[in-house]
This record gives sequence, structure tokens and C-alpha cells, in this order.
Amino acid sequence: MNKLNLTRRILAGVSVIAFLGSSSFVEAGQFYVGGRLKQGVSLAYDFGENGNQVGPANFIAEIKASYSPNRKWSFNADIWLRGDWYSDLGGNLVAGGIQDFTSPGFNNQFGFRLNQPATGQLTTPFGASDHQNRLLSNFNDDMLRDLSVKYRDPAGRFSVKIGKFQRGWGQSDGIRLLDVLNAQDLRERFILRDADEVRIPAWMATFDLNLERSGLSAPFEAIGLRRTKLEFVFTPEVRHSNFVINNPTPSNVASGGIFAFPFPRFFDPQSQLGLPFIGANLTEITPNKFSVKDAEYAVSFSFEAMGAEWSIKGFYGQQDLPLVVLDGANLVIGSGLNNESQAAAVVTFDRNTTIGATHAPGQYLDFIRGVGAGSPIPFFLAPAGCTDPLQGAPNCSLNFNFALDYKRRQKVVGMSFTREMGELRLGPKNVSPVIRAEFSYEFDKPFNVSRAMTPFGTIAQGTGALVLDPSVAIVNRDQWQAMFGVDYFLWVPFWKGQEKSIFVSVQFFNIHTQNSANLMQQAPYASAEVSRNQNFLTFLWNMGLDKQRLIIEGLLIRDFDNKGTAYRQRVDFNYFGDKFRPRLEWIHVSGQNEAGPLGLIKNSDIVEMSLTYQF
Repeated sequence: MNKLNLTRRILAGVSVIAFLGSSSFVEAGQFYVGGRLKQGVSLAYDFGENGNQVGPANFIAEIKASYSPNRKWSFNADIWLRGDWYSDLGGNLVAGGIQDFTSPGFNNQFGFRLNQPATGQLTTPFGASDHQNRLLSNFNDDMLRDLSVKYRDPAGRFSVKIGKFQRGWGQSDGIRLLDVLNAQDLRERFILRDADEVRIPAWMATFDLNLERSGLSAPFEAIGLRRTKLEFVFTPEVRHSNFVINNPTPSNVASGGIFAFPFPRFFDPQSQLGLPFIGANLTEITPNKFSVKDAEYAVSFSFEAMGAEWSIKGFYGQQDLPLVVLDGANLVIGSGLNNESQAAAVVTFDRNTTIGATHAPGQYLDFIRGVGAGSPIPFFLAPAGCTDPLQGAPNCSLNFNFALDYKRRQKVVGMSFTREMGELRLGPKNVSPVIRAEFSYEFDKPFNVSRAMTPFGTIAQGTGALVLDPSVAIVNRDQWQAMFGVDYFLWVPFWKGQEKSIFVSVQFFNIHTQNSANLMQQAPYASAEVSRNQNFLTFLWNMGLDKQRLIIEGLLIRDFDNKGTAYRQRVDFNYFGDKFRPRLEWIHVSGQNEAGPLGLIKNSDIVEMSLTYQF
């Protein structure tokens, strides 16, 4: 789609939304229509040696409607169109690409431009257009946020909701433990959006039962549990988290901008060398999108006891982040840059042949290690007519065919707890803190391994461990997660002009993985391994100044084990009535290369100015 047609589509959608949101349509009895139009511009200032560049220009056009003919029935609809634009003028956002076979130790990566001009001054694998996130326009998957109907029993005994919507579980900020009902959309600002904008809605049905009003609470009240409720969730539309891997491989090229995941560094820990001439074609293995067999099921039991609110939850769903499974490989004869379209021939290897070509004696890894040791062996692809890269310009390469496998069950049980500490009153206003805790236990969580035995009696490490049969490359481990948090409405001593309390929330997380040795945090990033205990801290604060017209909010996420830090600072200027909402937002991220979650977006620092029109 060219830019002119794309612009016409956006303007047409905005015109329809603006018309429907005009004042004559906004409210009519129990019928409401509203929405927003947002446009942002940003500066990306931490992209390696490229200096300050034009960053993503995010836009949103949204319209929502609700209708409640009476207290029993309600109908909701919400549609949005959104995306990220990257300027072709002066933009030079360059990320890592395939391993540079001209660099010492093959350890550098060829530069991959994320916003290549449509005229194509660069060719793959050195650049791509930013088409992945430019317009998120699939109606069901991207645009439809809510289309649901809810029935409430007049006596308050139960309610049923059916349609496409989202439902939040859990109470943690920034990092989720129990909030697993909906997958996450990580394409635009990773996890640094508001939670309701990160969750991916799904077609689902929920049934909420008030046991007290239904006359079923007596057994629970006998043991001190009050206000007992049951919640059942059935989700036949299985969604996995959305993200983009910036892939320079010409046959599978993709560019999602600076908030996409980087192309992994392919390396061999034994020789400490990069793995040149290697690309990756990615496919997906997903559950059936609408089925009973692959559907997700959840249940929650909530109650009050000992002055606190409790919930016990169970989830039987699908993994929303992938495993990496080897399918095979394509030998590209005639291109040393993995370009299958320019090849003289493309020879497809099955899985076992690919494993042999990688790990067998005298094959790819032995050749690379021989080069590193200064005693090269004959080039393993010479029988295919490929030039030894030590003797001349390389004219062959290998594209591994990997599948991102989401078709594995996620089995989670957990509990949450919230209590206002009324017996403890602090500060000049005698405000009680609120303590919160959340626990989850996941059975048989699958991981790619970073070290495994090959069929040839050798040890595969790093990227090489991905090039094995799934029965060897993937293992299951139990994992438990815990969060303890404190919320407090702060009144600062000696600040006589303070208009309103400052909300602060501090949370500490521990993620414990049993038998964690030699597990990849998130394949295909083989350089980052799972810690036995991974610790995070989050800190959220919000305050209003100048009669609550200047709203300042900050969110800090700290990954202690991987030395990762993310900070999001927002300043809202509510000086222009109820319609216009200017916002200044700063996002800073740092971390170790490929160490998740924050190291995957370590160069995504931006300063963004946006204007939202609400109607």
C-alpha cells in the first residue's frame, strides 16, 4: 500500500469517527458515544552511533459506544485505528542485522535500517520499510476492542457477559503475575503503555456468581469468609502476545521500529565467534483460534476475611510467548547474504539434515571453530559448489527455518491479597497504607535450553542449542512468582500548599525457576539465561498541581539481575478544557543486550509530545 492510499484510509476513518462523535450523537438517554483522536511526534535519542533521530509518530483514532435500556442489559462497542509512523526524511535508525563476516571474529552485525525509504536506497539485508506497525488495521485482531453484551440478574445474584472484550486479573504494575487472561500487544511501546491498551481483547464469555445473594454462602461464612463470589471465564479465541522481531533475512524481512525486538546475535560460546552466513525464516505454530479443545479456561474465587480482600485463581490456557522449534533450513546457493530471491538455487534441508549440517564432524560449527583456532578445515559447503569464504567472496549462506511455537499449555494457580492497614496511620493526615500481595505457580513452564547434547556426542551451546530436535532443545520447569506491594497517599510534611495527596506504589517481585541452569530467558536470544531467582522493583507515583490541571506521573521498573531499568515520565497539561489533552512523555530504557525483558528494547529511549482530542 503506498503512502497516498494509506493516508486516504486514515483520513476517511477519522472523518467517520469525528462525524459519529459530533455533539448531536454524544448522549441520548441511556445511549452514549464518545472517542478520541491522538497524534504524537517523538525524538529517538539513544540509537547507538546514529545520534538523535526522528522517532515513532504514534496515532490513535477511537470511537466507543454503550447502550443500557435498563439495569439488566448493557451493550458496548469500541473500535480503534492506530499505528506508528517513522519519518523517511533524515531518519537513520539502524539496528543489528546478520553477523558481519568481514568483522573480527564475525562478532559485529551488519547494520539494518529500520525505516528504509520506499525508494529503496538500501537493499535487504541492510534495510526495510517500517511497514509492520505503520497501520494496525486488521479489523478483528487490531481494531475491535470491545463488542459485548452483559446481562445482570435483577436480584444481583449473577451476571453474564459475552463478546469481545478484556478482563484484568491481578494488581501488579508494569510486570504482571496473575493478569494472564489476555495476551499483550508489545508492538508500540512494549509494556510501557497503560495496562488496558497493552491487553489484547478476545472473544470470550464470563459468568460471575454472587454466592451470598444466591444463598450459597453459608458454608463459607461458617469459616469466616464473607462476600464470596465465583467467576468463570471461557475464551475460545486464543491470542498470543503480539511483537515484531526486526528480521533482516531477505526472505522473511520485517521491521517494527525501535520498540520491536532485535534480530538475535548468533554466536558460538565455545569459540567466542559470531556465526556468519546465517539468517532465519520465521513461521508460527498456534492453537486453533476458535475451538473448545484449544480454548482457555479460568476460575476465580474471591472473598473478604481478616479485614482483607482475597482471591484464589486458576488458569488453563496457552503460552502467550513462544518457544523456538527447528523445522529445517534453506541452503542459499549464489548469495552470501541469505537472499533466496537472488540465489542460483535454494536447497531445502529437513530437520535432521540441518542438525547434521550444523553439528556433525567437519560441518558448519567445526569449520567456524577451525577458523577461530587458526587451523581451518575444508569448507563444509564446497561439495555444493560454494566458494570457501577464506579463499574468495562468499556466495552461499544458510537460512534456518524456525517456528515460533505457541501451542503449549499454560497452567497457573495463584492468590492475591489486599488490606488497608487501618491500625497504622502515618503522616500529617493520618493516612493508612494499603498492602498488596500476589502469588502464582506455573506448572511445567516450557523453556528452550542453552546447552544440550547433540546426536554426535558433542555439546551444543548458545545459538547452536536452537538447532536441535525439540525433544532435546525444550524442557519444562515449574516456576513460582511472588509480589509484595505497598500503596500510600502521601501528604508531604511542611508543604502547606499541597492540594491533593501524592499516590505512591512500591512493589517487589521475585520469580523463582526450579532447576534453572542452562535455560534461555526467551528464545531465540541465546545469550541471556534464566536466573534461579530474578528480582524486580517497580515504583509508580502520581500527583496533581495547579488545581489538578498539571498531572505528573512516573513509573520505574528495575531488573536487578540483568541491570535493566525502564522509566516512563508523563506530564499532562489539562489547561484547555475537557476536549484537548496535550501530553509530554519520556521513556528511558537500559539493560544488558538481549537480557529480557528490558534488554530487548535497550535503545528505545524517546521523548514524545502528543495531543489528544476527546469527544
